[in-house]
Amino acid sequence: KHLIKQWAHLRLATSMLALGRGTQDVRTNNIRRVVFYPEFKIAYNRIAKSGNSSVLLYLYDAMAGGIQGDGETFNACKREATAAGIDLFQLTRDWDRVLSLRKYVFFTVVRNPWSRTLSAFLDKVAKAESDKYAMAAGYGDDSVEGFVSFLRFLDNGGLHVNHHWRPQSALLLLPKERFDHICRLEALAEDLPRALSGTGLALPHSGRLQRPHPIEASRAGKITQATERMRHYYTSEALDLVSRMYASDFHLGGYSDDPGSIGLA
Repeated sequence: KHLIKQWAHLRLATSMLALGRGTQDVRTNNIRRVVFYPEFKIAYNRIAKSGNSSVLLYLYDAMAGGIQGDGETFNACKREATAAGIDLFQLTRDWDRVLSLRKYVFFTVVRNPWSRTLSAFLDKVAKAESDKYAMAAGYGDDSVEGFVSFLRFLDNGGLHVNHHWRPQSALLLLPKERFDHICRLEALAEDLPRALSGTGLALPHSGRLQRPHPIEASRAGKITQATERMRHYYTSEALDLVSRMYASDFHLGGYSDDPGSIGLA
């Protein structure tokens, strides 16, 4: 009975979202990746390793009136920030909220695949801090060879094993064209305020938005500096693998798949 009830709720939630956004292509496996903020009519599709933690924290700051979580751990602050919104299941329990789905600003934040892929390796695989990433080649090997081994692992069936390196296009709840805004992490200071300009949400000044949230930055090792380290880790083989495996992500964010665009031959 529990499974039948859960299935019925899932059907209702996806049907209401499909009606509200004018599409039948609702990817149910990504339902939990979207946070809804009914008070501001905002829906944020979270994407791992694309500024997700900082965006959640900055949104929470804006809603709560200032930086939150003094003295708390990063994980506790992130949980609190996520809990400031609701998921699609919770939203569809309120009919008035369901009827207002058309009015929501749907947005996501994407990242250049060159830096996102390296960041996933440095943060989750090379550091070897959690056994749940031990299945990835290059685990515990923070070297150029380790990175190439990791990419070969992705190319041989590991690309969708974990959401930290799964293509960003595969983490969207709706098709790209059904989003109001696709923000780019590299231009977050301009893109995010533009996306949320009509919501009444007062975001931090642009200088702060372009940097990781202070709470995230305070966690040792959380910021990988992947963009600045690409020249060291990318070999010719690595460039070829990333440009091919993440072709859909280059298209999603309008990024160039030419290594020259990031200063690499």
